[in-house]
Amino acid sequence: MSDAPDDPAASLMEQAYAQLAEGAVEQAVESFTAALCLAPQSLEAFRGRAQANFQLKAWPQAASDFDRARQLDPDDRENWVGCAMSLAMDNKVYEAIDVFETLLTRHPGYARGHLQLGLLYFQLCITDKGRQHLETALACDPTLEERRLIQDVLQRERKLDTGRYYRPDFEALHRQEQARVSVLAQWMRRLRMWWHGKNVR
Repeated sequence: MSDAPDDPAASLMEQAYAQLAEGAVEQAVESFTAALCLAPQSLEAFRGRAQANFQLKAWPQAASDFDRARQLDPDDRENWVGCAMSLAMDNKVYEAIDVFETLLTRHPGYARGHLQLGLLYFQLCITDKGRQHLETALACDPTLEERRLIQDVLQRERKLDTGRYYRPDFEALHRQEQARVSVLAQWMRRLRMWWHGKNVR
């Protein structure tokens, strides 16, 4: 007798998560898609396929699946973060900001939400709002990794502010701004890699 589960969709999802853990990400997407054909309202299948598409850098597909998971389980903050991060990586920064703003109206003490939103505002050079959200994140009991990242960003922003005030050398300031954008992109990648590693099942 076979020990396979009676539920074919559950069997496919178990297979998909195993493929995801083994690094067979494209096969995992196919397995999650097959599971959704059998169970079109499966939260786990949408979330799993979203994570796989995120790994593949298929940002529109990841955003769509995280959004569907968010609709099915609006209380799970990870679905909101995944949706917003996928939008941000697809250069849809204002849409990502809208997702984070809505998330924080529901969970105002969510440190990672404030951290991500602050980085996006800095990316848009809206520094006052960026600083405000990072300082709020510090007061919301962030993890050690998040705290280090927040402190790094704030320290760099303070240095840039000093340069803007005391050194009205526009070429130098332009070079600083270019470096700032590059560093922010690195921090976003760090956070994306940390978040991805945290959410692999």
